[in-house]
This record gives sequence, C-alpha cells and structure tokens, in this order.
Amino acid sequence: MAVMIKEPEISERFDLDDIRKIRTYNAVRYEHMTPAEIVADTRAGAAELLEILKKRKHLVER
Repeated sequence: MAVMIKEPEISERFDLDDIRKIRTYNAVRYEHMTPAEIVADTRAGAAELLEILKKRKHLVER
C-alpha cells in the first residue's frame, strides 16, 4: 500500500524546521525507490533549483 504525503509547506525564512520537513517528505518518497532512482530524482531537483537561482542572479556561472 502506497503512502501519500503532500508536499511540505516551506516558510519565507527557510529555517531548520523547513529543512526537516523536506527531509521527512523525501524519506517517505524514497522509501521504495532504488538508489539509481533516488539519484536521478535528486539530480532533476538540483537542476531545477539551479535554474531558479540563475534567474534570481544568486548563482554566477564560472
């Protein structure tokens, strides 16, 4: 039986509590994934985050 968990609500200040929410959310999502699936999911999320940061000018390409 699959457990459904909704995405965590992240605060504007993005503090330690938010990080805990994300880690808990990911732990449930990754429970039945293979290591390769987890890595692929993490890379996809990181690529998305990098694009957001580039648009916000927080990340300068070197």
